[in-house]
Amino acid sequence: MMRAMSGASVPLLREEYSQTRREICQRFLDERNPIATLERLSRTADQLIQRLADSYLSGRAICVLAVGGFGRAELCPFSDVDLLFLYEGSQQNEKAIKAVLHDLWDLKLDLGHQVWTLVELQDQEFGDFGLLLSLMDGRFVAGQESLAQELLEQIFPSYIQQHKGKIAEQIIRLTQERHQSFDNSLSHLEPNLKGAPGGLRDYLAGTWLRRLQSGQDVFSPYSEREVSAAHQFLLKLRILLHCLSERNQNQLTYALQDELADCLDYEQISGRSGMQTLMQDYFLHARVLFRFCQNNLRSWQVLPAVRTLDIETKQRFKTAEQVLEVFRRSIVEQCPLSDKTRNAVLQAIPLFKRTLANRKVRHLLSDIFKPRPGLYHLLCEMYELGVLELTFPELKSIKALVIRDFYHKYTVDEHTLLAIKNIEDLLSIEEGSDLRFRSLLEETQDADLLTLALLFHDVGKSREGEHTVLSSEIAAQALRRFHYEKRESEVVLFLIRSHLEMSNVIFRRDLEEDQVIQRFVDKIPDIEHLRLLCLLTFADIKAVAPGTLNEWKKDLLWQLYVSAYEKLTLGFGEERIREDDIGEKLLAGLPDDLEKDGFEEFLEGFPLRYLTSTSASEVYQHYQLASQLSQRSPIQIRLSSRKTHYELCVVTPERRHLFAKIVGVLSYFDMNILRGFGFANHRNTVLNLFQFSNTGGTFRLNPEQKQELKSFLIGAIEGNISIRELLKGKEQSPIFRSSSARFEPTIYFADDQSEKYSIMEIVAPDSIGLLYRIGREIAALDCSIELLLISTEGDKAVDVFYLAHKEDKLSAALREQLSTEILQSIG
Repeated sequence: MMRAMSGASVPLLREEYSQTRREICQRFLDERNPIATLERLSRTADQLIQRLADSYLSGRAICVLAVGGFGRAELCPFSDVDLLFLYEGSQQNEKAIKAVLHDLWDLKLDLGHQVWTLVELQDQEFGDFGLLLSLMDGRFVAGQESLAQELLEQIFPSYIQQHKGKIAEQIIRLTQERHQSFDNSLSHLEPNLKGAPGGLRDYLAGTWLRRLQSGQDVFSPYSEREVSAAHQFLLKLRILLHCLSERNQNQLTYALQDELADCLDYEQISGRSGMQTLMQDYFLHARVLFRFCQNNLRSWQVLPAVRTLDIETKQRFKTAEQVLEVFRRSIVEQCPLSDKTRNAVLQAIPLFKRTLANRKVRHLLSDIFKPRPGLYHLLCEMYELGVLELTFPELKSIKALVIRDFYHKYTVDEHTLLAIKNIEDLLSIEEGSDLRFRSLLEETQDADLLTLALLFHDVGKSREGEHTVLSSEIAAQALRRFHYEKRESEVVLFLIRSHLEMSNVIFRRDLEEDQVIQRFVDKIPDIEHLRLLCLLTFADIKAVAPGTLNEWKKDLLWQLYVSAYEKLTLGFGEERIREDDIGEKLLAGLPDDLEKDGFEEFLEGFPLRYLTSTSASEVYQHYQLASQLSQRSPIQIRLSSRKTHYELCVVTPERRHLFAKIVGVLSYFDMNILRGFGFANHRNTVLNLFQFSNTGGTFRLNPEQKQELKSFLIGAIEGNISIRELLKGKEQSPIFRSSSARFEPTIYFADDQSEKYSIMEIVAPDSIGLLYRIGREIAALDCSIELLLISTEGDKAVDVFYLAHKEDKLSAALREQLSTEILQSIG
């Protein structure tokens, strides 16, 4: 510890303090004792402040209090040192306080401080609420101790006693707001150890509320020992984060997770990495703290009078059937369990597993799993009390399981429960695009099987291999155990095996290509399977992360459902409308100011799907752009706004690298490209259509940027602007954020899925200019891009190109050469 040296210079004290902190951190790395480490750090800071303050404050009515985390003696290595200066008002006392503060600032401490008189504190009811909370853990450090005692032992406790109801309300409000800022989920894959649900602030909020309750018993499925262990585990991680990063680092980022796992000697076990085991431990402990906080919040909240599901005082559950019947009644009667009933469930756990395997249990499960209001919360309670895991031991393998794929935001079990919640939420939809999916849920006869499929759809992620296959194999065991009928089992296993089929099609294939729809439909037994698969896909994508299932993706999913439904019911999938008939219809509606002969020439050579996927009014607008082409105006551009995105149309005589230049400009302007189409007619007029979203809202905030984007496009296409230099400058900008994804890009060709085109799928880390570099290499080998489908999964870009070479598929040699050139360009 620091030696008590009076009169030491500030630089010497600063170096001595830093050296002592380093020694304490090294001792922590050896001992791993968080409580002792925090006490040592706090005591060291105490001594430093005392040495500086005593000479200024001696004989004066001034005291220094440690508040907040410092007051609790939980000072992490690089945390703020929060102080309260309390004094009896006089100019001399104020000067003395300023002198202390100046020396503390010279020490380069991360100092938080407030200066008050006792009268001011009382008159303003202890300042803002943050100060009041920090005083809950206040303690004397230096100066006149009697002044601190008067505040901490008399005035402040009296105030707390008189206003504890209001204080509890404020704590609850702040906690709920904090939880909402994290989407009310503790299962974020890069959690904040301090502020996230289940973090250290939850422990603090629960502790404060319990202190205000004066020791009143609060129901919890976790013991005091488990809560304390969870608190110490998070403290240990936070101290380690500070030691390794040498700053006030509280977010457990991907990079730091790997470093902490190595530092704490987590090793790979049974195919699970050390990082995964570390994060599983974190989430299991965070759940204990989250529930500790929630239970104490609930004990204070004045809720509307709600009937709870209670049991007779002397009644005890003796079988699994009796326990599950209570949960069934709870959701059917919309009546939450009372604390007494929860305790009875916990006491029945030892008998539960031995009495589980009978047919009556299966019928109870079917009733429980039927989507209705409250299903998500009921399953969460079953999970927390251990009932869900005992019923389906297969779920244990995904408990707090982290799969780091730069796409999913939650642990596997949290994602699973959120997916079920997304189905439940459909029942409360009254307007908007989700009504379409609600109608599917209302039409299905097997909604309980949908819940069961969602419960198991990702359990295979705990093993090495294709998780859809593994999940279905694991689910099959559970279905046999509960004697599900053959038809029911087949539905559940189909949904699990096929749960990626619709998302793969909508994000990586052309929905306007009949062959793509037909290949998908060939895998669907009937309308009911299609309906359930669509609902499962909706729920699964939405549970990946907030905002993942945007309106654009909902429309694509619905479009695939409708197309597949029509093929399954109407049987007209193989028919194609004759081009002559379409031409006649379009000619009949052609505006008077557009030439008919030129219109037919404009259409000649375009793919038929252009006419089937584009409205007549848009076709006319595209033709009007082509009619305006001339030597003086060789490029025509139209930018239009749609409900969920923007659409860019570029018409020009055929030019090499056109596609690459357009995507390069869109990338430079930070546009999120969704789809791209490009084709030429027999007169070599090229029509490029791009659909993109403006996620940053720059068009809305700066409408003039639309014209700027058009100007850049013209300059790039004419060769007056270098896309390469534009993107290079952007990457060197200090505000540029590179992708955190780290994996080797891959290229895959699927030539059997289209009669006319080679389908190239590229999976690579997302980056500025990625599409530009790919498009440049495609053009260099004289290949044309018929269609581009884009899907971004976190920091992973999945881009699918429909390619042709001289109006035919790419040869094997050309495919190999293209792959080599692209990988060299983007690697």
